[in-house]
Order: sequence, then structure tokens, then C-alpha cells
Amino acid sequence: MLELSSITKCFKNNCVINDVSLSLPRGLHLLTGPNGAGKTTLLRILAGIIAPTTGQVSLNGIFLPNDSVRFKAHMGYLPQKFGVYPEMTAQKFLRYFAELKGMPASIGVQKVEEVMDIAKITSFHNKTLRDWTRGMRQKVGIAQALLNDPDFLLMDEPLSGLDPEERYYFCNLFSELSSERIVLLSTHIISELTALADSIMLLHKEKLQFKGPIPRMMEAARGGVWLAALSEGEWNDKKNELVVSSLRADKGLYEVRIISDIRPEITGVCSVEPTLEDAYIYLVSQDDSE
Repeated sequence: MLELSSITKCFKNNCVINDVSLSLPRGLHLLTGPNGAGKTTLLRILAGIIAPTTGQVSLNGIFLPNDSVRFKAHMGYLPQKFGVYPEMTAQKFLRYFAELKGMPASIGVQKVEEVMDIAKITSFHNKTLRDWTRGMRQKVGIAQALLNDPDFLLMDEPLSGLDPEERYYFCNLFSELSSERIVLLSTHIISELTALADSIMLLHKEKLQFKGPIPRMMEAARGGVWLAALSEGEWNDKKNELVVSSLRADKGLYEVRIISDIRPEITGVCSVEPTLEDAYIYLVSQDDSE
């Protein structure tokens, strides 16, 4: 169990995270929110890279920052900006990381081969990392996070740079891994994980504005999502008044999903079931209006 108790983080007079508490059991959990909401700061606290101003983090009774060495031994972490040594091959790079994690050489060599296979990078093991694409380097980052078979897998935008087929593979991999550990992903790509995640958290304006199962998040937006077909003129007249979750233009008509607690004054508008993206925008816009 991962426990956060009253986590607050302030830089000078600016609080980025304010009084965040939660408990995460084994499973796949998503952290999302607008840019600048504090997601990366929260993950850096959970990774033991920075200390909270107040509050405490624990993983199965191991506390940060009191016992950070033992905490990190049970954690795998992929930061948002994952750097590599370009002159190294992936194999050498991962063996170096295995050493940093304190793994005996004989075990480290075996684990490197295992995670390269899991991350589907074995066929590129002889190429130096300077020759790898962004997506290929991202897979090296995922591989290093798995080296120590962590109880807690923490990843910041792990699907960034991956193509659709790769995202599908890794979404299912994270789901499979979560059967035996806590997997927490900070991501903007939520639609592909909707059917797989056990819970979702929305961080906005320093606080968790929602935490719970995905169906409950979508339920929160029920009655607040509308579909309308507008002409180009109608759209130009209305667009600055509306909160829109999606827009599709087709042959001079604009099909618009509108977020509103009140039925929009538009001819032919109808209420529709919310998607996860609708619910995200609904909750963020509700908070922005307060």
C-alpha cells in the first residue's frame, strides 16, 4: 500500500501541492491534470527526489524521507525527461543502471536481458543510443524502471513518443504488471487506459479534485455533456461562450460536444453520455469557475 498523508509542497511563497492525501493499493492508477498542475512535482516527491514541505509518504511501512534508500529499492521510476548516455548501447546502459540499483553482476546481466525483451528493444541492443529515436529511448527508460522488479512502479508520461501500436502494447503491459504491484502513471493519454485502470486522480489548482474509479469520474459529468450540430456562422457566434470537449468539422457543419450544467440555447442540442475526456474537462471547468 502506498500512503500519502497531507502532502504539501511550496517553493518560496508558491504552493504547488496543498494537503494531498490518498491510499493506493496494488493496481493500475492514473494521475492526470492540466499542464502546470503539479503532477511532476508530486511524482518527484513520491520518487524521493525532493522532500515535501509538510506531510509523509510510505510504501508498505517504509517511510520517506526517513528511509529513502530502502524505499527506492522497492521502486521503479521513469521521469518525464529521461536522459541517456548517447555513446552507450542499450545493453551497457541498462547494465550500468543495474549496478546503480545495487544488483549483483550475475543477476544484473540476466535482468537486463529480461527487461530488454519485455520492452521490445532486444533487436537494437548493439546500436548506440545516439542513433535511437525518441520512442526507442522511451522504451529504454521503461526497461530501466523494471530492472529491480519493483513493488511500486512510478512513471511520468510513459507513453510519450510511442506510436499507436507501441502504446497499445505498453498499456496492456502496465495492466499486467499491476496485478502484482502498485503502478502509478502520470499521463495525458487517458482514453487508451480507460478500460484498464483501477482508479484515476485529477490534480488541479494544488489539490486532488477527484480520486476514485473511472466510471465514477464519468458519472460526475452526467447531465453536463451536450451534442450539437452548428453551421460555421453559428459556431463563430458561439465558440467564445462555450466549453467544448471535442469538435469535428464535416461539410460546413461543426459537430460539437459542449460541457455545461445548463442546457445550451442551441437548436437541436441533445444530452449525451460523458466520455472520460468529457469528465476531465467538466471537472476542470467546474473548478475554474469557482
